[in-house]
Amino acid sequence: MPFTEEVTNKLNQPIDKEKTSWRWANRDKTFKLYYLESWHVIREANRVFNYDWTSETIQLDLVNADKFCVTYIAKVRVTVGTIVKEGIGAGHGRGENVPIGDKHESAAKEAESDARKRALMQFGDQFGLSLYDKEKNWQKTTPPVNNDLDSNTTPTKTKQQPLNSDVIPEALSKSERMALLNEISEYATSEDEGKIKIFNNLENYCLKNFPFPVGEKFSDHIQEKRHAVIINDYLRPYRK
Repeated sequence: MPFTEEVTNKLNQPIDKEKTSWRWANRDKTFKLYYLESWHVIREANRVFNYDWTSETIQLDLVNADKFCVTYIAKVRVTVGTIVKEGIGAGHGRGENVPIGDKHESAAKEAESDARKRALMQFGDQFGLSLYDKEKNWQKTTPPVNNDLDSNTTPTKTKQQPLNSDVIPEALSKSERMALLNEISEYATSEDEGKIKIFNNLENYCLKNFPFPVGEKFSDHIQEKRHAVIINDYLRPYRK
């Protein structure tokens, strides 16, 4: 079943640069890795496909388990009408003091989330396909303000209203959020065992204080000002 013209128009639109996030991809902090967060990809799928799509985990394997970390590999199948795409992803559950059951659940759900994003990515730029472009041409494009316009409509500068279910109260600004994520990344990617332990304990602390599913990365859910308060309170004694 081919896509309708409306769906095709949405899929052909360039990615909105403001919806991307990034993290350092190496310890030397010379290379940025851009990505879309899982909650945003699901929201875009609901918008583009009008909620008429499914996601199914067809394989989930435990590939490593030790005292500090467990790792799962997942394969997820996304179906839109008669079109089927599959993706493979990995997930890790870390923390020396995190209950073993929580680590397994965290790793399994992260693997499923990663695999789902890779499956949806194959549908086009709205799901991050252009982020794989080594020339980063997606950074040079300007998407239309109203993502629901069809090809025969003249764009207008009308701000798109978010769905009520996706509104984040007292949201962090993008600069505030990225500054916090970069600081957390310094602990996560450090070769200093003390800093790594601080990161693992911070993750465990956030699991207890953030109201989000245990199986997902806590960094993906740092959206609200109260999240920043919790993290700042924990990290304050370790800051110079």
